[in-house]
Amino acid sequence: MAIMTFDLTHGFKTETATHTEVGLRKLTTGDYIDAQLAAEKVVVQDKRALAYTSDVLMGLELLCRQIEYIGPIQGPFTIKDLRKLHEDDFTLIQNQGTALDNQLAEALAERGRSGGGA
Repeated sequence: MAIMTFDLTHGFKTETATHTEVGLRKLTTGDYIDAQLAAEKVVVQDKRALAYTSDVLMGLELLCRQIEYIGPIQGPFTIKDLRKLHEDDFTLIQNQGTALDNQLAEALAERGRSGGGA
């Protein structure tokens, strides 16, 4: 599985060091399922239980799973971990995650165009 790597500006700080190298990976079917389950909340409305999935929470859960590592720390990360990042680094990870997703979508579309029809 291909890993996209880049460096954070401010780094992910632990008790002993600041880590800057990030590796992002392609999301799997299991990642999507796990993120949706984590983002699902049950609310009671008119005495009925309803399941609701927050798009914002699902996006954050997917990002947590897409981070393969930061320095020597292996993912998946948690939203609590993401909160420790400087806003510039958080934005960078989001943007790089989007770029990776777009590259994968373009590669899939290209394969479809060059592969012909069935």
